[in-house]
Amino acid sequence: MRRPLEGLKVLDLTHGVAGPYCTMVLGDLGCDIVKIEKPERGDATRYMNVSDRFKTRIPDVGGDYFLAINRNKRSMCVELKTEEGRRVCEDLARWADIVVQNFRPGVTARLGLDYESLRKVNPKLIYANISAYGEGGVLADKSGMDVAVQARSGVMRITGSLDSDEPVRPGVSLADFGGGIYLATAILAALYDRERTGRGQEVSVSLLDATMSMLINYSVAVMDGKAKLRPLGSGHPQLVPYQAFPTQDGYVVVATGTNKTYREFCDAIGRSDLITDARFATNPSRVQHRQALVEEISKVFRERSTAAWIEILEAADIPCAPVNDLATAYAELDETSPGMTQTLQHRELGTLSQLGVPFKFSDCGGDLRRAPPMLGEHTEEVLRDILGRSDDDIARLRSSAVVNA
Repeated sequence: MRRPLEGLKVLDLTHGVAGPYCTMVLGDLGCDIVKIEKPERGDATRYMNVSDRFKTRIPDVGGDYFLAINRNKRSMCVELKTEEGRRVCEDLARWADIVVQNFRPGVTARLGLDYESLRKVNPKLIYANISAYGEGGVLADKSGMDVAVQARSGVMRITGSLDSDEPVRPGVSLADFGGGIYLATAILAALYDRERTGRGQEVSVSLLDATMSMLINYSVAVMDGKAKLRPLGSGHPQLVPYQAFPTQDGYVVVATGTNKTYREFCDAIGRSDLITDARFATNPSRVQHRQALVEEISKVFRERSTAAWIEILEAADIPCAPVNDLATAYAELDETSPGMTQTLQHRELGTLSQLGVPFKFSDCGGDLRRAPPMLGEHTEEVLRDILGRSDDDIARLRSSAVVNA
C-alpha cells in the first residue's frame, strides 16, 4: 500500500508526550523517523507505566506509555551536549525533511541545533517546535506539563461533578495530544508551502494555544457574553439533554442536538408530556430548566437496563451509547472500527497490541511497520546506513560516549 508521506524523513528530537505523539502520527503516515534519545536514560515516557507486564525492562524496553506512542521510529542514543553529538544531529538534519523538537525555549540554540543553525545546512528544512507556552509571551521561560496547561486553560474548572468546586483533570492528556495533532497539521501545511516556494520554514505550536483552541465553543460565550461556566458532570453547557443517565445496571449517554431529536427522544422513552411542557419546548429553555428536566429523565432511565435502553433509543435513531470502561471500549473496536486494533512483533516482548491509524484514504494509507524501539536499538544502523560512518568511526563515537555504548 502506498503511504501518503512515504519518502519524507524526520529527525525527532522530542521527548515526553506531545512531541513524540506528533512524530508518531507522521510515522504512521509513512515518514522515516529517527528518534534521538539520551544515552542510558532515554525518553521520560520509558519510565511511565501502570501495567505489571512492562515494569521489568525499564528503560531498555520502556513502560506502557512509551510503547503506546513510539511505534514506526528508530531509536538512536546521542549525547547532544558534546560537539561530536551535535555534528551527528547536524548531519541528520542534512538528511531530514523535518526536524521536530520540544525542549524548553533557548535549549536548542545553546546546543547549536535551533532553526537558524540547521537551516544553514538544509535550507529546505521544516523545523517544528512544540512547548508548553510558546516563545513570545510572559510564560515562555516557565516549565509546563499537560496538567499545568489544563489548569491554566480553564479545562479543569469545567470538568468534574455537577457544580463541584474541586478542579478535575480529564482522564486524557488533552493538552499533550491536542498539541501534537496541531503541530502535525502545521508541519503538513509547511510541507505543502515548500512545494510551492522551494523553501523550508519554522513552525511552532504551544500546548496552551492548542488547548484554548479546543475550547473554542466557549470562547464567544465567555469573552463577549460574560457567561460563567461550571462543571456539569457529563452534561453540556449549551445542550440539554446531552449527558449520561443512570440505568438499572450502568449509564447511557443521550445526545439530543436539535429540537426534532428531543421530541423523538421523548416519544421513545414514553414521556411525550415533556414535549408540551413550556419549560422544555426549546433548547434555550431546556438549558434554563436543566435540573428539572434531568430529574424527570433520570426517573425514567432507572426503570430499565442499559441494554434495554440502547435497543429502544437506537430503534428511534436517537444518538446514544453505553458508558464503557476502557477494556470494553478497546474490545469493541474490532467490530466498530475494523483495523483500529493491530499487533506488532516486538524484539523482546513478542506480540504487542497497538491502536491502528485513524486516518482513512481512498488511494493510499498509513500503517504500522516498526515496533516501539528498544533504547538505542538503531544507533549503529543510522550511523552506518544513513550517515555513512565507518566501523572505526562508530567505535570511536562509542568509546567517547557520544553515542550509546
